[in-house]
Amino acid sequence: MEAGRISDDSLPSYSQLYFILNYKRAQYLRQDQTKNWFNMDTIYQDLGCLEMQEVDSAECCHFETGCTVFRTVTEIPPVLRWKLAYGLKISAINKTKRFEIILPERFDFVGHTRYPRLTEPVYYLNNRLYTKDVAALNVRAALVDPRDAKAFKCENGVCYTDDMEYPLPQDILDLITRDVMGTELKYMLSLIPDEENNAADDNP
Repeated sequence: MEAGRISDDSLPSYSQLYFILNYKRAQYLRQDQTKNWFNMDTIYQDLGCLEMQEVDSAECCHFETGCTVFRTVTEIPPVLRWKLAYGLKISAINKTKRFEIILPERFDFVGHTRYPRLTEPVYYLNNRLYTKDVAALNVRAALVDPRDAKAFKCENGVCYTDDMEYPLPQDILDLITRDVMGTELKYMLSLIPDEENNAADDNP
């Protein structure tokens, strides 16, 4: 596509195809999770151990509360939305303790019960995680765009490269392939013929 015009000299770019694949993946995974309540590990990407920093609990730039929380230094890329949760799995860096995402307004009150908690509370706000005195967290995420994991460091180097397997179950891959071939690509490849056969996009 060039300047809004399509011809048989203008094939879909990799960026266009990747965009289509990502939003179809988000759609089908959300449908599957809503219907089956099955949170597949295969779609989660490890972002390594994210460093935390101590900050004032106020989110306003010019005000302070005097109370502090620990926040991830690095922002987390956009994650998929499930019916009742974010596409995030959070644990201690040794994977021995799980963290549960709660609403920010509940954070100060969690723990005031007679029974011990099996998980530690953490809240997700403005693309960062907030919790109590923790130096680092291990984060696994179902990312909107799996390529965003390239910005993070894992044990063996980068957390994602284009040579790695795309995080998608095979049964859903088949559904997406048929959907894309029958809709978006079918339209994009129904091109205006190049009558001049000159390898130029000169259709009116």
